[in-house]
Amino acid sequence: MRILKWISLGLASLVLLLLLGIAVLVWLVDPNTFKARIEAEVKKATGRDFALAGDIELGFYPWLALRTGPGSFGNPPGFPPEPMAAWQSAQLGAKLFPLLRGELVVDRVRLKGADLRLVRRADGHGNWEGIGSNEPPPPPGQKARHITVDGVEIEDSRLLFVDEVPPGRRVEITALRLVTDEIAPDEPFTDTQIAGVLHMDGFAPAGVPFKLGVPHAALTQDYSNLAIREYDLAFGAFEARGGVSGNFGQQAKFAGTITTNSFDLRALLTAVGIDAPKTTDPAALTRLQVDTTWKLDGDALVVDPLKLTLDDTHLSGSFHRGGGEDPLGEFSLRGDTLNLSRYVPPTDPDSEPFVLPTAMLKALKFRGVFELEQATLDDVVMKGVTVRLLLDEQGLRNPTPSAASR
Repeated sequence: MRILKWISLGLASLVLLLLLGIAVLVWLVDPNTFKARIEAEVKKATGRDFALAGDIELGFYPWLALRTGPGSFGNPPGFPPEPMAAWQSAQLGAKLFPLLRGELVVDRVRLKGADLRLVRRADGHGNWEGIGSNEPPPPPGQKARHITVDGVEIEDSRLLFVDEVPPGRRVEITALRLVTDEIAPDEPFTDTQIAGVLHMDGFAPAGVPFKLGVPHAALTQDYSNLAIREYDLAFGAFEARGGVSGNFGQQAKFAGTITTNSFDLRALLTAVGIDAPKTTDPAALTRLQVDTTWKLDGDALVVDPLKLTLDDTHLSGSFHRGGGEDPLGEFSLRGDTLNLSRYVPPTDPDSEPFVLPTAMLKALKFRGVFELEQATLDDVVMKGVTVRLLLDEQGLRNPTPSAASR
Protein backbone atom coordinates (compact mmCIF):
# COMPACT_ATOMS: atom_id res chain seq x y z
CA MET A 1 0.00 0.00 0.00
CA ARG A 2 2.88 2.37 0.81
CA ILE A 3 4.46 1.70 -2.62
CA LEU A 4 1.15 2.40 -4.38
CA LYS A 5 0.80 5.58 -2.37
CA TRP A 6 4.23 6.84 -3.45
CA ILE A 7 3.58 5.89 -7.07
CA SER A 8 0.29 7.81 -7.02
CA LEU A 9 1.95 10.84 -5.45
CA GLY A 10 4.72 10.70 -8.05
CA LEU A 11 2.28 10.57 -10.97
CA ALA A 12 0.20 13.37 -9.49
CA SER A 13 3.33 15.47 -9.10
CA LEU A 14 4.32 14.87 -12.71
CA VAL A 15 0.85 15.87 -13.95
CA LEU A 16 0.92 18.96 -11.71
CA LEU A 17 4.33 19.98 -13.02
CA LEU A 18 3.14 19.49 -16.58
CA LEU A 19 0.06 21.63 -15.97
CA LEU A 20 2.18 24.31 -14.30
CA GLY A 21 4.53 24.28 -17.28
CA ILE A 22 1.68 24.74 -19.71
CA ALA A 23 0.21 27.50 -17.55
CA VAL A 24 3.55 29.34 -17.46
CA LEU A 25 3.85 28.93 -21.22
CA VAL A 26 0.39 30.40 -21.76
CA TRP A 27 0.87 33.28 -19.33
CA LEU A 28 4.41 34.28 -20.21
CA VAL A 29 4.72 33.60 -23.94
CA ASP A 30 3.19 36.17 -26.28
CA PRO A 31 1.72 34.22 -29.24
CA ASN A 32 1.73 37.38 -31.37
CA THR A 33 5.48 37.01 -31.76
CA PHE A 34 4.75 33.95 -33.92
CA LYS A 35 2.16 35.73 -36.10
CA ALA A 36 4.54 36.48 -38.97
CA ARG A 37 5.79 32.90 -38.97
CA ILE A 38 2.24 31.49 -38.95
CA GLU A 39 1.29 33.69 -41.90
CA ALA A 40 4.41 32.68 -43.80
CA GLU A 41 3.90 28.94 -43.16
CA VAL A 42 0.28 29.06 -44.32
CA LYS A 43 1.27 30.86 -47.49
CA LYS A 44 4.07 28.37 -48.08
CA ALA A 45 1.68 25.43 -47.68
CA THR A 46 -1.20 26.83 -49.75
CA GLY A 47 0.36 29.45 -52.01
CA ARG A 48 -2.18 31.99 -50.79
CA ASP A 49 -1.92 35.12 -48.70
CA PHE A 50 -2.88 34.64 -45.07
CA ALA A 51 -3.17 37.56 -42.69
CA LEU A 52 -4.05 37.88 -39.00
CA ALA A 53 -4.84 41.53 -38.42
CA GLY A 54 -6.00 41.12 -34.83
CA ASP A 55 -4.16 39.87 -31.76
CA ILE A 56 -3.72 36.19 -30.99
CA GLU A 57 -4.74 35.10 -27.50
CA LEU A 58 -4.09 31.82 -25.73
CA GLY A 59 -6.53 30.42 -23.21
CA PHE A 60 -5.96 27.71 -20.60
CA TYR A 61 -7.81 25.01 -18.68
CA PRO A 62 -9.83 23.00 -19.43
CA TRP A 63 -9.37 24.04 -23.06
CA LEU A 64 -6.06 25.06 -24.56
CA ALA A 65 -7.75 27.73 -26.70
CA LEU A 66 -6.51 29.94 -29.51
CA ARG A 67 -8.48 33.11 -30.25
CA THR A 68 -7.83 35.54 -33.05
CA GLY A 69 -9.28 38.84 -34.17
CA PRO A 70 -9.84 39.79 -37.81
CA GLY A 71 -8.11 37.69 -40.45
CA SER A 72 -8.25 36.71 -44.10
CA PHE A 73 -7.30 33.91 -46.50
CA GLY A 74 -6.55 34.93 -50.07
CA ASN A 75 -7.57 33.74 -53.51
CA PRO A 76 -5.26 31.73 -55.79
CA PRO A 77 -3.73 33.39 -58.86
CA GLY A 78 -6.20 34.09 -61.65
CA PHE A 79 -9.06 35.01 -59.32
CA PRO A 80 -10.28 38.37 -57.96
CA PRO A 81 -7.87 40.17 -55.61
CA GLU A 82 -10.24 40.20 -52.62
CA PRO A 83 -9.72 37.34 -50.14
CA MET A 84 -11.58 34.09 -50.51
CA ALA A 85 -12.43 34.16 -46.79
CA ALA A 86 -12.33 36.80 -44.09
CA TRP A 87 -13.58 36.89 -40.51
CA GLN A 88 -13.91 39.24 -37.56
CA SER A 89 -13.05 36.76 -34.82
CA ALA A 90 -12.28 33.06 -34.52
CA GLN A 91 -11.72 30.64 -31.68
CA LEU A 92 -10.37 27.10 -31.70
CA GLY A 93 -9.30 25.05 -28.72
CA ALA A 94 -8.29 21.54 -27.69
CA LYS A 95 -9.13 19.81 -24.43
CA LEU A 96 -6.01 19.44 -22.36
CA PHE A 97 -6.16 15.97 -20.79
CA PRO A 98 -7.19 14.05 -23.95
CA LEU A 99 -4.36 15.88 -25.74
CA LEU A 100 -1.90 14.40 -23.23
CA ARG A 101 -3.24 10.94 -24.14
CA GLY A 102 -2.69 11.57 -27.84
CA GLU A 103 -6.37 12.23 -28.60
CA LEU A 104 -7.59 15.44 -30.15
CA VAL A 105 -10.85 16.72 -28.67
CA VAL A 106 -11.54 20.11 -30.22
CA ASP A 107 -13.52 22.76 -28.40
CA ARG A 108 -16.46 24.47 -30.11
CA VAL A 109 -15.20 26.14 -33.25
CA ARG A 110 -16.51 29.71 -33.11
CA LEU A 111 -16.44 31.98 -36.14
CA LYS A 112 -18.04 35.41 -36.15
CA GLY A 113 -18.42 37.84 -39.02
CA ALA A 114 -17.14 35.37 -41.62
CA ASP A 115 -17.28 36.31 -45.30
CA LEU A 116 -16.73 33.38 -47.68
CA ARG A 117 -16.59 34.10 -51.43
CA LEU A 118 -16.64 31.07 -53.73
CA VAL A 119 -16.00 31.70 -57.43
CA ARG A 120 -16.07 29.29 -60.34
CA ARG A 121 -14.52 30.71 -63.48
CA ALA A 122 -15.85 30.19 -66.98
CA ASP A 123 -13.24 27.45 -67.50
CA GLY A 124 -14.77 25.45 -64.64
CA HIS A 125 -12.02 25.98 -62.04
CA GLY A 126 -13.05 27.08 -58.54
CA ASN A 127 -11.10 29.14 -56.03
CA TRP A 128 -11.65 26.43 -53.38
CA GLU A 129 -9.62 23.84 -55.29
CA GLY A 130 -6.23 22.80 -53.98
CA ILE A 131 -6.87 23.59 -50.32
CA GLY A 132 -7.34 20.06 -48.99
CA SER A 133 -4.54 17.91 -47.68
CA ASN A 134 -2.73 15.59 -50.09
CA GLU A 135 -1.58 13.24 -47.34
CA PRO A 136 -2.35 9.58 -48.15
CA PRO A 137 -4.68 7.65 -45.84
CA PRO A 138 -3.07 5.66 -43.03
CA PRO A 139 -1.82 2.19 -44.06
CA PRO A 140 -3.92 -0.87 -43.12
CA GLY A 141 -3.53 -1.77 -39.48
CA GLN A 142 -2.54 1.72 -38.42
CA LYS A 143 -5.19 3.41 -36.33
CA ALA A 144 -6.29 6.80 -37.62
CA ARG A 145 -6.21 9.72 -35.22
CA HIS A 146 -9.50 10.12 -33.38
CA ILE A 147 -10.74 13.69 -33.63
CA THR A 148 -13.86 14.95 -31.89
CA VAL A 149 -15.24 18.48 -32.25
CA ASP A 150 -17.43 19.77 -29.43
CA GLY A 151 -19.49 21.74 -31.95
CA VAL A 152 -19.46 24.53 -34.51
CA GLU A 153 -20.87 28.04 -34.22
CA ILE A 154 -20.88 30.45 -37.15
CA GLU A 155 -22.68 33.76 -36.64
CA ASP A 156 -23.32 37.02 -38.50
CA SER A 157 -21.67 35.64 -41.62
CA ARG A 158 -22.08 35.68 -45.40
CA LEU A 159 -21.63 33.07 -48.12
CA LEU A 160 -21.35 34.16 -51.76
CA PHE A 161 -21.16 31.83 -54.74
CA VAL A 162 -20.52 33.28 -58.20
CA ASP A 163 -20.68 30.85 -61.11
CA GLU A 164 -19.20 32.34 -64.29
CA VAL A 165 -19.90 29.22 -66.35
CA PRO A 166 -22.59 30.26 -68.88
CA PRO A 167 -25.35 31.19 -68.32
CA GLY A 168 -23.86 32.24 -64.99
CA ARG A 169 -25.53 32.69 -61.64
CA ARG A 170 -25.04 34.38 -58.28
CA VAL A 171 -26.19 32.93 -54.97
CA GLU A 172 -25.72 34.81 -51.72
CA ILE A 173 -26.64 33.97 -48.13
CA THR A 174 -26.57 36.82 -45.63
CA ALA A 175 -27.12 36.77 -41.86
CA LEU A 176 -25.80 33.20 -41.96
CA ARG A 177 -25.91 31.24 -38.72
CA LEU A 178 -24.81 27.62 -38.31
CA VAL A 179 -24.85 25.73 -35.01
CA THR A 180 -24.07 22.05 -34.44
CA ASP A 181 -23.64 19.85 -31.42
CA GLU A 182 -20.71 17.44 -30.99
CA ILE A 183 -19.15 16.08 -34.19
CA ALA A 184 -17.41 12.72 -33.82
CA PRO A 185 -16.38 9.97 -36.27
CA ASP A 186 -19.20 7.53 -37.06
CA GLU A 187 -21.55 9.41 -34.74
CA PRO A 188 -24.77 11.18 -35.82
CA PHE A 189 -24.94 14.94 -36.15
CA THR A 190 -27.22 16.29 -33.45
CA ASP A 191 -28.98 19.60 -32.81
CA THR A 192 -27.90 21.14 -36.11
CA GLN A 193 -29.44 24.42 -37.25
CA ILE A 194 -28.70 26.64 -40.21
CA ALA A 195 -30.46 29.92 -40.94
CA GLY A 196 -29.99 32.97 -43.11
CA VAL A 197 -31.42 35.03 -45.93
CA LEU A 198 -31.14 33.67 -49.48
CA HIS A 199 -30.55 36.04 -52.41
CA MET A 200 -30.69 34.86 -56.03
CA ASP A 201 -31.30 36.42 -59.43
CA GLY A 202 -34.95 37.37 -59.69
CA PHE A 203 -35.64 37.13 -55.95
CA ALA A 204 -37.19 40.01 -54.05
CA PRO A 205 -34.53 42.62 -53.12
CA ALA A 206 -34.78 41.73 -49.43
CA GLY A 207 -34.15 38.06 -50.18
CA VAL A 208 -35.99 35.09 -48.66
CA PRO A 209 -35.27 34.08 -45.05
CA PHE A 210 -34.81 30.37 -44.42
CA LYS A 211 -34.15 28.04 -41.52
CA LEU A 212 -33.39 24.32 -41.29
CA GLY A 213 -33.27 22.38 -38.04
CA VAL A 214 -32.19 18.74 -37.78
CA PRO A 215 -32.19 17.23 -34.27
CA HIS A 216 -30.58 13.96 -35.42
CA ALA A 217 -28.88 13.06 -38.71
CA ALA A 218 -26.82 9.91 -39.23
CA LEU A 219 -24.36 9.70 -42.12
CA THR A 220 -22.17 6.64 -42.56
CA GLN A 221 -18.41 7.03 -42.73
CA ASP A 222 -18.32 6.30 -46.47
CA TYR A 223 -21.11 8.87 -47.06
CA SER A 224 -23.28 6.16 -48.63
CA ASN A 225 -26.29 6.21 -46.27
CA LEU A 226 -28.20 9.09 -44.75
CA ALA A 227 -30.93 8.95 -42.11
CA ILE A 228 -32.70 12.05 -40.83
CA ARG A 229 -35.40 11.14 -38.36
CA GLU A 230 -37.03 14.53 -38.49
CA TYR A 231 -36.40 18.03 -39.79
CA ASP A 232 -38.04 21.43 -39.64
CA LEU A 233 -37.74 23.70 -42.65
CA ALA A 234 -38.86 27.27 -43.20
CA PHE A 235 -38.52 29.23 -46.45
CA GLY A 236 -40.29 32.53 -46.45
CA ALA A 237 -43.92 31.84 -45.53
CA PHE A 238 -43.45 28.13 -46.32
CA GLU A 239 -42.87 25.76 -43.39
CA ALA A 240 -42.45 22.00 -43.49
CA ARG A 241 -41.50 19.09 -41.29
CA GLY A 242 -40.80 15.43 -42.00
CA GLY A 243 -38.00 12.89 -42.31
CA VAL A 244 -35.80 11.36 -45.00
CA SER A 245 -33.57 8.30 -45.32
CA GLY A 246 -31.78 6.42 -48.08
CA ASN A 247 -28.46 5.82 -49.78
CA PHE A 248 -26.24 7.50 -52.38
CA GLY A 249 -25.35 4.38 -54.35
CA GLN A 250 -24.89 4.23 -58.11
CA GLN A 251 -28.59 5.01 -58.21
CA ALA A 252 -29.77 7.16 -55.31
CA LYS A 253 -32.69 5.75 -53.36
CA PHE A 254 -34.47 7.89 -50.80
CA ALA A 255 -37.82 7.98 -49.08
CA GLY A 256 -39.43 10.41 -46.73
CA THR A 257 -42.43 12.34 -45.54
CA ILE A 258 -43.33 16.03 -45.71
CA THR A 259 -46.09 18.01 -44.06
CA THR A 260 -46.40 21.75 -44.64
CA ASN A 261 -48.23 24.59 -43.01
CA SER A 262 -51.02 26.44 -44.78
CA PHE A 263 -48.86 28.97 -46.62
CA ASP A 264 -49.52 31.83 -49.03
CA LEU A 265 -48.57 30.53 -52.48
CA ARG A 266 -48.81 34.01 -54.03
CA ALA A 267 -46.42 35.50 -51.51
CA LEU A 268 -43.93 32.66 -51.98
CA LEU A 269 -43.98 32.97 -55.78
CA THR A 270 -43.49 36.73 -55.55
CA ALA A 271 -40.57 36.33 -53.14
CA VAL A 272 -38.70 34.08 -55.60
CA GLY A 273 -39.39 36.34 -58.57
CA ILE A 274 -42.31 34.47 -60.19
CA ASP A 275 -45.47 36.36 -61.10
CA ALA A 276 -48.48 34.55 -59.71
CA PRO A 277 -51.38 34.10 -62.16
CA LYS A 278 -53.98 36.86 -61.97
CA THR A 279 -57.33 35.68 -60.70
CA THR A 280 -60.74 37.27 -60.28
CA ASP A 281 -60.55 36.65 -56.53
CA PRO A 282 -57.34 38.21 -55.16
CA ALA A 283 -57.57 35.85 -52.19
CA ALA A 284 -57.27 32.79 -54.44
CA LEU A 285 -54.02 30.80 -54.25
CA THR A 286 -53.26 32.20 -50.77
CA ARG A 287 -53.76 28.97 -48.79
CA LEU A 288 -51.92 25.81 -49.80
CA GLN A 289 -51.11 22.84 -47.58
CA VAL A 290 -49.40 19.56 -48.50
CA ASP A 291 -49.14 16.25 -46.63
CA THR A 292 -47.46 13.35 -48.42
CA THR A 293 -45.11 10.39 -48.44
CA TRP A 294 -42.58 10.12 -51.28
CA LYS A 295 -39.99 7.73 -52.71
CA LEU A 296 -37.15 8.50 -55.11
CA ASP A 297 -35.38 5.70 -56.97
CA GLY A 298 -32.90 7.18 -59.42
CA ASP A 299 -35.03 9.29 -61.77
CA ALA A 300 -38.29 7.61 -60.76
CA LEU A 301 -40.53 9.39 -58.26
CA VAL A 302 -43.58 8.16 -56.36
CA VAL A 303 -45.73 10.49 -54.27
CA ASP A 304 -48.39 8.39 -52.59
CA PRO A 305 -50.55 9.20 -50.71
CA LEU A 306 -50.78 12.87 -51.64
CA LYS A 307 -53.06 15.25 -49.75
CA LEU A 308 -53.54 18.86 -50.85
CA THR A 309 -55.62 21.71 -49.54
CA LEU A 310 -55.97 24.64 -51.95
CA ASP A 311 -57.91 27.51 -50.43
CA ASP A 312 -61.30 25.84 -49.66
CA THR A 313 -60.76 22.71 -51.78
CA HIS A 314 -59.50 19.42 -50.33
CA LEU A 315 -57.74 17.02 -52.70
CA SER A 316 -56.21 13.57 -52.36
CA GLY A 317 -54.48 11.21 -54.75
CA SER A 318 -51.07 10.20 -56.01
CA PHE A 319 -48.35 10.99 -58.52
CA HIS A 320 -45.97 8.58 -60.26
CA ARG A 321 -43.10 9.47 -62.57
CA GLY A 322 -41.06 6.78 -64.26
CA GLY A 323 -37.35 6.80 -64.95
CA GLY A 324 -35.42 6.57 -68.18
CA GLU A 325 -34.66 9.04 -70.94
CA ASP A 326 -38.27 10.03 -71.72
CA PRO A 327 -40.20 9.62 -68.45
CA LEU A 328 -43.95 10.01 -68.20
CA GLY A 329 -45.70 11.26 -65.10
CA GLU A 330 -49.16 10.03 -64.12
CA PHE A 331 -51.39 11.58 -61.48
CA SER A 332 -54.81 11.02 -59.99
CA LEU A 333 -56.53 13.67 -57.88
CA ARG A 334 -59.96 13.66 -56.27
CA GLY A 335 -61.51 16.69 -54.63
CA ASP A 336 -64.67 17.88 -52.95
CA THR A 337 -65.81 21.32 -54.15
CA LEU A 338 -64.12 23.95 -56.28
CA ASN A 339 -65.34 27.41 -57.21
CA LEU A 340 -63.80 27.94 -60.64
CA SER A 341 -64.99 31.55 -60.77
CA ARG A 342 -62.34 32.49 -58.20
CA TYR A 343 -59.49 31.34 -60.45
CA VAL A 344 -60.65 32.76 -63.79
CA PRO A 345 -58.45 35.64 -65.01
CA PRO A 346 -60.06 39.04 -64.44
CA THR A 347 -61.86 40.64 -67.39
CA ASP A 348 -59.49 43.56 -67.74
CA PRO A 349 -58.57 44.32 -71.37
CA ASP A 350 -55.46 46.22 -70.25
CA SER A 351 -54.07 43.36 -68.16
CA GLU A 352 -51.64 40.89 -69.66
CA PRO A 353 -53.00 37.35 -69.83
CA PHE A 354 -51.34 34.64 -67.81
CA VAL A 355 -48.89 32.70 -69.94
CA LEU A 356 -48.26 29.08 -69.08
CA PRO A 357 -44.50 28.59 -68.48
CA THR A 358 -44.11 26.21 -71.39
CA ALA A 359 -40.31 26.52 -71.37
CA MET A 360 -40.23 25.05 -67.88
CA LEU A 361 -42.89 22.43 -68.66
CA LYS A 362 -41.29 21.38 -71.93
CA ALA A 363 -39.14 18.79 -70.22
CA LEU A 364 -42.21 17.34 -68.47
CA LYS A 365 -44.73 14.87 -69.81
CA PHE A 366 -47.68 13.78 -67.76
CA ARG A 367 -51.23 12.57 -67.93
CA GLY A 368 -53.84 12.10 -65.32
CA VAL A 369 -57.36 12.38 -64.04
CA PHE A 370 -58.79 15.24 -62.01
CA GLU A 371 -62.14 14.50 -60.34
CA LEU A 372 -64.42 16.80 -58.37
CA GLU A 373 -67.60 16.08 -56.47
CA GLN A 374 -68.84 19.54 -57.37
CA ALA A 375 -67.55 22.50 -59.38
CA THR A 376 -69.10 25.96 -59.66
CA LEU A 377 -68.66 28.50 -62.43
CA ASP A 378 -70.75 31.62 -61.91
CA ASP A 379 -74.34 30.30 -61.71
CA VAL A 380 -73.53 26.90 -63.18
CA VAL A 381 -73.19 23.99 -60.72
CA MET A 382 -71.57 20.82 -62.05
CA LYS A 383 -71.71 17.46 -60.30
CA GLY A 384 -69.29 14.60 -60.77
CA VAL A 385 -66.75 16.49 -62.85
CA THR A 386 -63.97 14.44 -64.47
CA VAL A 387 -61.15 16.13 -66.35
CA ARG A 388 -58.46 14.14 -68.14
CA LEU A 389 -55.29 16.11 -68.78
CA LEU A 390 -52.44 15.30 -71.12
CA LEU A 391 -49.20 17.25 -71.54
CA ASP A 392 -46.88 16.22 -74.35
CA GLU A 393 -45.30 17.69 -77.49
CA GLN A 394 -48.69 19.09 -78.52
CA GLY A 395 -49.13 21.04 -75.29
CA LEU A 396 -51.53 20.79 -72.37
CA ARG A 397 -55.04 19.68 -73.26
CA ASN A 398 -58.13 17.79 -72.14
CA PRO A 399 -58.76 15.02 -74.70
CA THR A 400 -61.99 13.66 -73.19
CA PRO A 401 -63.86 16.20 -71.03
CA SER A 402 -67.00 15.13 -69.26
CA ALA A 403 -69.30 16.56 -66.60
CA ALA A 404 -72.89 16.38 -65.40
CA SER A 405 -74.37 19.77 -64.63
CA ARG A 406 -77.56 21.38 -63.44
